[in-house]
This record gives sequence, structure tokens and C-alpha cells, in this order.
Amino acid sequence: MGCSEAAWQAQLPVYETTKQLPFIQQLMKGTLAKERFAFYIEQDALYLRGFSAVLLHFAKRMDQPRYQRYFEGFVAENMAGEKALHDQYLTRDLSSIAASETLIGFLNFYDQLCNAPIEIALAGILPCFIVYQRLGQYIYANHARENNPYTAWIDMYAGIEHAESVRQLREVCDDYGAHASTELQQAMMASYREGCLWDQRFWVSCYELGASI
Repeated sequence: MGCSEAAWQAQLPVYETTKQLPFIQQLMKGTLAKERFAFYIEQDALYLRGFSAVLLHFAKRMDQPRYQRYFEGFVAENMAGEKALHDQYLTRDLSSIAASETLIGFLNFYDQLCNAPIEIALAGILPCFIVYQRLGQYIYANHARENNPYTAWIDMYAGIEHAESVRQLREVCDDYGAHASTELQQAMMASYREGCLWDQRFWVSCYELGASI
């Protein structure tokens, strides 16, 4: 079992809790308040912009051209996601949107990863890929389509094109993890868990319209 699968299995309880959050459950039912969804969309657009900058930094740290190309592709995917948000959902320019305290903390976590050993850094961003994919699949498989105002977003969120990015990052993490010491592997697991928790905090914060948690 590679380190990416080991991390996923170890933190399944965190993922299962995330699945049951009010934001996710109400989104699937189509009962989520519009202001909560709008707040999420704005915060997610800011997140994508910040995360893309982090991915560009990671691309420069890769020691294999193949992995550099992976990260360049991740940035392109994030930019495409941001454009989709702008085109379909955003009603005002990002420059007029303030980041919530939770989003600021989330992006600070990523900034810290930029200066961490690459193994720990990779593990910390992995939840954004794996959890994003699994949560998108879960939402799509269980959502109500009739009278659900969020079906277009749900369809986009569950897009199959993200699967290749997940496979690629798992390959990178497994490669670095296989050559890491036991101590470093443990640190990778801790970094992955922290990434999962920040992802969860983000959903909670959006449901609470930015309330500090």
C-alpha cells in the first residue's frame, strides 16, 4: 500500500464527518440557503487563486520533469475551475471579496508547506485532490435533481477530468513517501490529516458565513 492510500484509509473518519456536514447534506437536497452557497462560491474562488500560486511553487521544487509537468497541469486545472466559477456563479470581482478567517488560516497552512520538506508538503495538499474527488462523487451519487438549484454546480464538481490529477499527485506522493524515513512518513501522515481538517473547517465556515471556528 502506497502512502497516499495509507493516508486516505487512516483519515476516513475525518472524511465521513465531512460528508455529514450541514453544507454538504443541504446542498445535495437542494435546501441550502442561497446566501450560504454564494458565500462559498466567493471563498472558493479566492481559495483557487491562492492554491494555484502554491502549486506553481511546488512545480519549481519537483526534481523530475514529469512531475513538473504534473504540477503545471494542476495549475491549468485550477485556473479553468476559477474561470468556470466566474462565468457561472460569481457576481462581483474578486478584488472586492474579503477572505474569511478560516480561508486565511487554510492558505497560511499551504504557505507553511511551501517551506516544509517536500514529502510533508505533498502530503498536506493531497486532501485537496483525494477528498475533493471522493466528495464530488458522493454528492453526485446522492443528490436530488428535481427542484435542486445546485445541479449545475454538482455536475461540474463531479467532473471526471479531475481523476487524472488525483492519480498523478498520488503517484508523486507515493514515490517520495517510498524513499522517506519512518519518521518522515509519520510527519507526512500528520500533514495529510491537517489538510483534511482544514478542508473540513472550510465547509463549516462557509455554512456559517465566515464565522470563526
